[in-house]
Amino acid sequence: MRDHRVRILSNAPETPTYWRLRVHLSEAFAARPGQFVMMRARDQWEPIWRRPLVIYRMEEHAEGVHLEFLYKVLGRGTALLSRQRPGDELEMLGPLGNGFPTGENPEAEAILVSGGIGLPALYLLAEALARDKRPIRLFHGEPTVEPGIPFPFLEDFARVLKPEAITLATEDGSQGVRGLVTEALEADLERARPRRAVLYACGPTPMLRRVAEIAARWELPAYVSLEARMACGFGVCLGCAVKTQFASDRAPHYRRACIEGPVFRAEEVIWDEL
Repeated sequence: MRDHRVRILSNAPETPTYWRLRVHLSEAFAARPGQFVMMRARDQWEPIWRRPLVIYRMEEHAEGVHLEFLYKVLGRGTALLSRQRPGDELEMLGPLGNGFPTGENPEAEAILVSGGIGLPALYLLAEALARDKRPIRLFHGEPTVEPGIPFPFLEDFARVLKPEAITLATEDGSQGVRGLVTEALEADLERARPRRAVLYACGPTPMLRRVAEIAARWELPAYVSLEARMACGFGVCLGCAVKTQFASDRAPHYRRACIEGPVFRAEEVIWDEL
């Protein structure tokens, strides 16, 4: 974990809902899939806390590293972030958190499941699994998307995965399969009945809870990245404590999503306490 100063290359809305932020960092930077940073504008004193942004894409160049983030404008912090322009500098603390494991069950199919702003947590994971020649599929859910216009972030994933390995589910049927993404996932598992697969998921808590139930039903390992509210991002404020149980003793423990998470094994999370 280090404090960095980054320069904005671009920062603009890419859909009516999502903004894409691209920054330049003139020093080495290494991050694992699912890790995040805490970001804020320079000289920003209120709100004092930075905002957590999961690392979406990362490219190494001769002059440094380019990092991409997707975000929604949901409050004062992200509203301030949306007003920053190319050339402006941001304060970035990271990388933070414990990301997705990629070496477990190396022969198993990787099934990625995301809902809404959970999608960015899965791109670096897809790249890492593709480098290992793992079979990968992606299920992504949105309430709605603009009909007839390709969802730009799925086009990013299509450069890593086979396009036919990507399933989009929309609640209103505006594109892809009508319904919840977990319904599309369940229907696929019923058809394919995979013997070996690992689920990796990020999205709203009800979606993650359902993914955990599906994984338990099919006796598949599952890792979930929790979207917990964070203030400091490095374990001091305890604002992101999550009640979990360790597989070894099944006793409840509180763990910090920013340090021990945000990725947990699905069966360790005590879902009724979220």
